[in-house]
Amino acid sequence: MRKVDQQIIAKLTGVQSTRQSHYAELKRTIEEMSKQNKRLEIINQIARSINVDMTYDEIIERVAEPLRQVMAYDLLSFCLLDRGELVIKSGIPKDQKILGVGTVLTRENSAPWKAIEDNQCFLRLDIWNDKNKYQEDSSLKLIGIQSAIMAPLLVRGEVIGTLNFGSKNPYAYSKSDFVFVQHLADQLAVCLSNSNLYNEVLKSKKVWESTFQAVPDLLFVINKKFEVISINRDTINSRPAYEVIGQKCYEKLNSVIKCDLCPAVKAFETGQPASAEMKGPAGKIMDIAAFPVLSSKGEVLEVVCHVKDVTEKLRMESQLFQSAKLAAIGEMAAGVAHELNSPLTAILGNAQLVLRKKPNNQPEYRLLEDIKKCGTRCKRIIENLLTFSRQDKQQANQMVDINCVVENALSLIRYQIEQNGTELVVKQADDLPMIHGNSQQLEQVVLNLLLNAKDALGEKESKYIKITTGLKNNENNATEIFLKVGDNGCGIPKENMEQIFNPFFTTKEVQKGTGLGLSVSIGIAESHGGRIEVESKINQGSIFTMVLPLQDNDVEV
Repeated sequence: MRKVDQQIIAKLTGVQSTRQSHYAELKRTIEEMSKQNKRLEIINQIARSINVDMTYDEIIERVAEPLRQVMAYDLLSFCLLDRGELVIKSGIPKDQKILGVGTVLTRENSAPWKAIEDNQCFLRLDIWNDKNKYQEDSSLKLIGIQSAIMAPLLVRGEVIGTLNFGSKNPYAYSKSDFVFVQHLADQLAVCLSNSNLYNEVLKSKKVWESTFQAVPDLLFVINKKFEVISINRDTINSRPAYEVIGQKCYEKLNSVIKCDLCPAVKAFETGQPASAEMKGPAGKIMDIAAFPVLSSKGEVLEVVCHVKDVTEKLRMESQLFQSAKLAAIGEMAAGVAHELNSPLTAILGNAQLVLRKKPNNQPEYRLLEDIKKCGTRCKRIIENLLTFSRQDKQQANQMVDINCVVENALSLIRYQIEQNGTELVVKQADDLPMIHGNSQQLEQVVLNLLLNAKDALGEKESKYIKITTGLKNNENNATEIFLKVGDNGCGIPKENMEQIFNPFFTTKEVQKGTGLGLSVSIGIAESHGGRIEVESKINQGSIFTMVLPLQDNDVEV
């Protein structure tokens, strides 16, 4: 059959028309598939390019350019729910003022809110001529947007916001865009959710680090090997903190092995917080608390250790305890003194009356003189006892004669020292300047030092206690006043020297010492702007020296 005849038959039967329609449909299908494949490729490309540490602006910038290849837009933004409000978090153009970043879209009559409530894409074909008006319409008209499509951002079935496209052309979008826009929104929602989680973790980390660094006490984190992995100090024990990282924590506390009763060990074993008081460097008392860091399964991963120097706190508590004890003793002493004063007054008065009538050449005269002298001495002792027991706060910053302090203290304790054969040597410098201070507190220091010296002598055959006062110049050439109490007793072992001023530290037998005397004494000396120095040799004795400043000593005590 001729070609011309075939063409005539094809026209008459419609075969040619069917073929052309089929080819056109096939072409459209191929183009649509190519477009959808391109869109899927763009979604995958966007998903791969977004990192969790990106900001909202960085995320939308990463999305913006690839999207233009498959979806025309003049406005691109996403909103997120923030404490019940829908807020625009980022958008293109970046400098958008109207409906810009930070704009809050109220729930009432809002197109993005409709997408959220319907849980599906919401298409607006011709905004300017739409009979259904929404609160954003006037703003959209100002920036020339005539059509829009909004998709809910879904994460595990929960809406977290919306993805919004806008075009300056009407009918720029259709329902055929729903699948792509929703797929894009779903992928973007995961990225935004991960970014939010990352930022929350980062924020928590920064808050933790700021708190960690702001704590004035020592904080460090250790692993199960007791290695320090974090510390809130630039230096520790005069070493840079980075040198401590990776080292055993107990090695940094001047110990070769794990500390006895270590609270960190208990925290690792029990998964519960633990605490203990332990001896630290230089004999200080440290309050160590250990707090376990648990995994989601309840396993202890790390332990946070809090170390606080409580030496001074314990010293203050011991001073308070000692003051309360002295107050009780003082009340008792005051009562006894007042009871003794009445008969003593009668004894002294009668002795003086009889002395006036007796000639001094009679034998009874000397006996009466002894009665008067001993009565006067008893009266002075009672007066000193009353003064000491009173602890008058009004005398806290008066002019004090250090030699008088020594004499008053000796009047209360001399008999105890001398009765067991101890030689008491007192060498006081003449014309010592007065100092500002509390005479009763300083007497308490002298009494504590004398009692310790007496106890240190033990049962030695030849025993002495020597008290010396005087002036000396310090390393800055400033004049200071000193009071020394020395003995030839047992001395102090070298290993105890750093601990003798710690509250409740004592080497005395039970019932013979509380471990508070030296702790209270150094607290009093320091409150007067001074210090206590110690020299000691085993079996040769000790010398305790209280040094007080002469200038700038108007210290509140």
